[in-house]
Amino acid sequence: MASSETFGIFMVLLAALSFINSRYWKLPPTIGILIGGLLLAGGVAVLDRLGVPLANQFQATVTSLPFGSLVFDWLLGFLLFASAIQINVRLLFEQRLSVIAVTLLTTLITLLTLGGGLYCLLQWAGMPVPWAAALLFGAIVAPTDPVAALPLLKAAKVPEKVESLIAGESLFNDGVGVVAFTVLISLLPPNPQDVTLASTLLLFGREMLGGLVLGAALGWVAFAFIRRTALDENTRLVISLALVVGGSALAQWLEVSAPVTAVMSGLTLVALLQVIRRKIQEAAQNDERAARWERMNRTRLDTIRDHLFTFWNFVDYLLNAALFTLMAFEILSLDLGWPLLALLPAVIVLGLGARALGVWLPITLLKRRNTFPPYTRRLMVWSGLRGGVTLALAYNVPESDFRNTLLVLSYGVVIFSLLVQGLTIPKLARRATAAAETG
Repeated sequence: MASSETFGIFMVLLAALSFINSRYWKLPPTIGILIGGLLLAGGVAVLDRLGVPLANQFQATVTSLPFGSLVFDWLLGFLLFASAIQINVRLLFEQRLSVIAVTLLTTLITLLTLGGGLYCLLQWAGMPVPWAAALLFGAIVAPTDPVAALPLLKAAKVPEKVESLIAGESLFNDGVGVVAFTVLISLLPPNPQDVTLASTLLLFGREMLGGLVLGAALGWVAFAFIRRTALDENTRLVISLALVVGGSALAQWLEVSAPVTAVMSGLTLVALLQVIRRKIQEAAQNDERAARWERMNRTRLDTIRDHLFTFWNFVDYLLNAALFTLMAFEILSLDLGWPLLALLPAVIVLGLGARALGVWLPITLLKRRNTFPPYTRRLMVWSGLRGGVTLALAYNVPESDFRNTLLVLSYGVVIFSLLVQGLTIPKLARRATAAAETG
């Protein structure tokens, strides 16, 4: 099947799933599309068993897709940037210490707890894996996925302070997870490398700090060009696209974190728009002539922001729909077996327990100096969704005896978090909102 035909079929399926969900199911878009994609994948699997050639060809096409590189090299930068520009930057900055603490501590505690638990569980089940492979599973599953979580949090109307904390963690913990993944990959047999604490910290500093600095610089440059582009919406949108694509390419060339670069460039761009708007407003308070100039420029800045938000909201929806459709079809590439499926409930419970421990410790320490709304810990645990980032990491595991084990378990955790946790977040959010209003 030619690539143009494959793309055409994929877009028609994506549009059909989006329409069915919007017209009949009325679920959150990503979850509705995921469910529809899983049903389609099940139908393809049945037709393949019946010997239908087209079904076999479709399954072969899905299996040949480089899902990991497709997500990391193409989709993730756009999705992270689109998520970042929708965040309340002021509130995120006010909670910067909490976000840093949760990003680092929660990810590492979840990684170690989940990895250790999986090692013991697989030993007990008679499917042993090396320690490094068990910890690698922790690195794959520990980072939460902003692409999956943020649309659901906004739709559920989670208290704003909790939303910004969860959003900040999910946007930046990908960098921590990728560094841990890189280190643990180098420890895998048959050719484990020597890894020291110093080399790990150096890698982390280069990836995270380098991504933050590069993203901030690129966001500032893009803002300078966008602000000077008078009454030309299309050029401003092209600049924002170049910021994402060029920034990701430059980050890879400089060997810093491309996801962190995309997030920081989006946050910087929005923050500068807000800062300049506020300064113009303050400067015009006691000057009527300046006030007229201020109203004109404030309207112009608001127009720039609104156009960017509208465009990137569509990009976010389209690429999210594409990502979740692909995620559903990827089940066709897995070698499912009853022993692994039987272990899935225990792994899911283990993941929730590790996440709960990872959230409890930093939030308990932070509560000594900060106040958090009721249900903060419960919301952070239950909103820790996994999605495309988790699967992309899992598909980047090199060929080995345990690769399929990690793939199947990761896929199971992702599907549970999206379908069960994702669909019940609104109920928990309503309780949190009611508790915050009464408390």
